[in-house]
Amino acid sequence: MEKPERLESIDALRGFDMLLISGLGMTVIGFCQLFPGGSDCWLANQFRHVKWEGLALWDTIFPLFVFIAGVSFPFSLSKQRERGDSSWRIHGRIFRRLAALILLGMVYNGVLQLNFHDFRYASVLGKVGMAWAAAALLYVHFGVRARICIALAMLAGYWALLTVPAPDAPPGFGPWTAEGCFPGYLDRIGFTPGHLYEKNLLEPSGVPVSVLGSSVTAALGMLAGDLLRSTRKGLTPSRKAALLAAAGVVLLLAGWGVSFGCPVVKKLWTPSFTLLTGGYSFLMLAMFYWIIDARGCRRWSFFLKVVGLNAITVYMFARIVDCKAISRFFLGGVARFFPNQNFAIGLGVLLLCWGLCWFLNRHKVYLKV
Repeated sequence: MEKPERLESIDALRGFDMLLISGLGMTVIGFCQLFPGGSDCWLANQFRHVKWEGLALWDTIFPLFVFIAGVSFPFSLSKQRERGDSSWRIHGRIFRRLAALILLGMVYNGVLQLNFHDFRYASVLGKVGMAWAAAALLYVHFGVRARICIALAMLAGYWALLTVPAPDAPPGFGPWTAEGCFPGYLDRIGFTPGHLYEKNLLEPSGVPVSVLGSSVTAALGMLAGDLLRSTRKGLTPSRKAALLAAAGVVLLLAGWGVSFGCPVVKKLWTPSFTLLTGGYSFLMLAMFYWIIDARGCRRWSFFLKVVGLNAITVYMFARIVDCKAISRFFLGGVARFFPNQNFAIGLGVLLLCWGLCWFLNRHKVYLKV
């Protein structure tokens, strides 16, 4: 079997996703604020999380990252098996990556401050690790049809569980609210130590049942990865892109239909949210794959690819280093010429984060977990 080459579209898409939170979002909001009423315009609101129910572009960043982590796994597993790695070794690598992401997430949340009384143990990276690891274990042990059936069962079971109101819900708060949802109840009785993220009611990145939805997101990515690495006769790159796009449309329609009985809530990672963001992720991957790998238009993607190759590095860097302060130091004077300084400062943060990734890429330095 011919070994598939590394797909630059995956790195570029990951880079696009990370740039959104590495200054691009702040830059776009700052640009909108240059105009009267721009702070609350549709475009600016796409770069903010919805408060509870609904979906904006900003809400797709997390699931797209989980999806891309899933896309990469079939390629990684194939290389491990080609090297003759044992099942124990493959499983060990899965659990080591899970542990590394949980640890990095705790560092991101400030565990080194040693303030364990108020420390938030759950994290974005930890949830990425748990979702990816669960989907990876399913991938290693089951075939495509079995994984699809398991994913559907997980979504159906999670949906059923979400209809159960929390035993300690205040009067008037149903199971689809932060106060009355069952996952929040599990968080409050001790599944997630430390304080909770959502008004001390819910931990969106916690261990309980919300991982069911994000695990399906990673599993969807692995299905896309299977398609991309397939060498079946007649399955041309353009046809692969078309199949990815078709899957995206089907998932969007399914998510829209499910949303009538299951609200779209990112903080619960509801089944409707899983399906809608899964459809979005398939469509984004189809577009990037068709342009970059199928059509061979690669030069423009370098700006995104260097970030995608060091996604976790730039994520941790933006947390540890005060990028806004550095941007103000160099661009504060220029920023005063604008009616709102956020545009210039955000652009400086974007260039700083991209410059770090460019420097690391130039010297072939990559943080791999």
